[in-house]
Amino acid sequence: MNLNFHPQRTIESPFETQGVVMPMFVICMLVYSITFCTPYFPEVMDHINLLAGSLATVLLTFTLFPPLGWLILFIWTIHFVKIIYRANRNVRQQWHAIPSAFDLFSQYSNGSTVNNNCHASLAFAIGVLLLLMPLKYPQSTKPLETYNAIMSIFIIVTLVYAAAWEIEHHLQTSNNNSSIHRIIVTKISLFSGSLATVVLVLLIVPEIGWFILLVWTLTLMKQIYEACQMLHRLYQSLSLVSYVFNEVFGPRRHFSQGRNGLV
Repeated sequence: MNLNFHPQRTIESPFETQGVVMPMFVICMLVYSITFCTPYFPEVMDHINLLAGSLATVLLTFTLFPPLGWLILFIWTIHFVKIIYRANRNVRQQWHAIPSAFDLFSQYSNGSTVNNNCHASLAFAIGVLLLLMPLKYPQSTKPLETYNAIMSIFIIVTLVYAAAWEIEHHLQTSNNNSSIHRIIVTKISLFSGSLATVVLVLLIVPEIGWFILLVWTLTLMKQIYEACQMLHRLYQSLSLVSYVFNEVFGPRRHFSQGRNGLV
């Protein structure tokens, strides 16, 4: 893509000439990266993952070589219909096993495999989106100057993501998987990495980026609400323990003080 649409040439960006294909490619790439780390319905997610990745490849081929792209897109459509039929049957068979909440970040305590897959997906998405930046913004347009605030946010959250990922890896190698510190660091790393991905999508395809930012914000609010609920239950438990302790040991202490006063 960068060889065909070089920023120094007088060739329009594919985001301008292919106003539908390139946003679809970004969507397929995001679906591919998300389904790579989703622990639910492994067989169905594998099919969706391969379909999204293959469609992204077809869209790139369509952008570079339209005649070949149309042929491959026709073959992909036939395969898509076949896969959808099988996936629909598998979903009906596994519908009773669906979890109570569809949350990509609710499987932290199940081990490091899901976390490693999430980090691999985020690294893949960020890498692909960074490669698309020169196609979206040629050398005449500098996003660091035009979108100074957004690029500053991206740099900050990327640094936070890298630091939190390193700390998480250190805690993981220390066999401290059940530590509350590792859970907190994991949430910080995944949310900062996902925010970096959202910011890049916002720069490349603003319409899709704003929608994903809304979903990300709602997910963050849900996590904060659940954390506050957990802290509230912990506070109630501590208050109950303190009350029981005072009820059990308080009268004895007063009684012993009174007896000592009489003596």
